[in-house]
Amino acid sequence: MKACVKKILWGSGRRPRWVWAGLYGGLRLFIDSSCEITLLLGLYEAETTPFLRRAGGVMRSMVDVGAGYGEMAAWALKHPNVEKVLAFDPKLERWPIFQENMSLNGFRDDPRLLIYQDFFPGSESVVVSLLALPEPVLIKIDIDGAELKVLHEIHDFLSQKRIFLLLETHSKSLDTECRRFLECLGFVVNSVPKAWWRRFAPERRPIGFNQWLWAKH
Repeated sequence: MKACVKKILWGSGRRPRWVWAGLYGGLRLFIDSSCEITLLLGLYEAETTPFLRRAGGVMRSMVDVGAGYGEMAAWALKHPNVEKVLAFDPKLERWPIFQENMSLNGFRDDPRLLIYQDFFPGSESVVVSLLALPEPVLIKIDIDGAELKVLHEIHDFLSQKRIFLLLETHSKSLDTECRRFLECLGFVVNSVPKAWWRRFAPERRPIGFNQWLWAKH
């Protein structure tokens, strides 16, 4: 019944749709309403929205590790104060939709956007690109279990820049270790609490433990 109602209201399949509300409200994205209805309605990861909006007003660059289909990269490029966006994701099947989403919002050939089909390959050019980013920098990391590894790989970058960091951890031990790592670098780290209404509109995720951390110097 639920699937039938979705199909009647929004149609089926992945196709261009306007996001109604939330962080990505006003963007046009390729959305599959059968499994991404929370994105369409502005409920997807809505608890992080206030933090990201505050950072969006002052950030001059953004690093998206686990860029997925590019919705956050497109959101960042909407800001006239943003000079550079770096997007990383190793899943090659995502990039065609990523590029379509950039096209839908006028960012396909935007010179501010650099994409890497990997998670920090460690090349000198990537390191140079990171260290050259104008501050403040917003970093989002969502990579299903390798978050601490990436934090270690960008240790010097984290130490040298004014940074806002949104990090999703996927186990209790990783949550503790990532928090300790960031606090040792001088970050103030806070957990992003789940909204009370999640009991009625939960986000279906393949990994049982999901906790967002918000950190800043």
